[in-house]
Amino acid sequence: MPHQRPHQIYRALSVDRPRQFMKMTSPADYGFFRVPRNIEELLKGRAYLHKPTPVDVATAVTLPDVPIVQAAREFARSKLPPETFNHSHRVFYYGAVIIAQQFPEHANNATILETYALTCLFHDIATADEFLYATRMSFDFYGAFLAREFLLNRSAPQDEADAVAEAILRHQDVEVNGTITFIGLIIQLTTLLDNAGSFLTLISPETIDSVVKLYPRLDWSSCFSKFVATEISVKPWCHSTAVTDFVKVVKENKYFIDRYESN
Repeated sequence: MPHQRPHQIYRALSVDRPRQFMKMTSPADYGFFRVPRNIEELLKGRAYLHKPTPVDVATAVTLPDVPIVQAAREFARSKLPPETFNHSHRVFYYGAVIIAQQFPEHANNATILETYALTCLFHDIATADEFLYATRMSFDFYGAFLAREFLLNRSAPQDEADAVAEAILRHQDVEVNGTITFIGLIIQLTTLLDNAGSFLTLISPETIDSVVKLYPRLDWSSCFSKFVATEISVKPWCHSTAVTDFVKVVKENKYFIDRYESN
């Protein structure tokens, strides 16, 4: 597939109006506060901070009904195949429940939930062929730039656009050292949950059932493992190579394959 120049992609994301600088709220409202990257440290050696309880996400959780999230969702729908679009929604629902149950001090912060929703919708945007072959950059890095440009061109606050980009840039950083933003931590937890069956103690099986019922997996393990293999083949320097046995881990996601993907 011929390469499309990055500036052509950015032009497609732009709107015909000058960028407006918005009055900023606290950076913490967008998840800009540090938490340990090591989840065991965060959980203080326990399986969870609070015992997960079942949630029917179809009735209890909704994607934020605000214009910027609606615009991001329609953009994602127009670019991503159904498998990736569904995955992007599953990680939102998992994360919304995990925030409410494990980190209740942030459960009523609508700005954090909005920022997290935008992160989910954009985190795999550059896995689309249109973007994968538009650059030699790793998909998560390029996706972060695409998301930030999209949001700033629609007058999102800079802190929100930066928080989304930061989280997308780091969502495949699986090293346990150092710190990370709160949004970055949640998108890491939920993508590892959906892609590898990790951190299952943070959410109830019944909640997972309700999420998959709402947004079916559509053989996601096979779909995403093939994408990772393709990216590594096309871009052997890519960030996906930093995850040990990445293709194998995704392809052998036993918890989800056995329950939701096996014929």
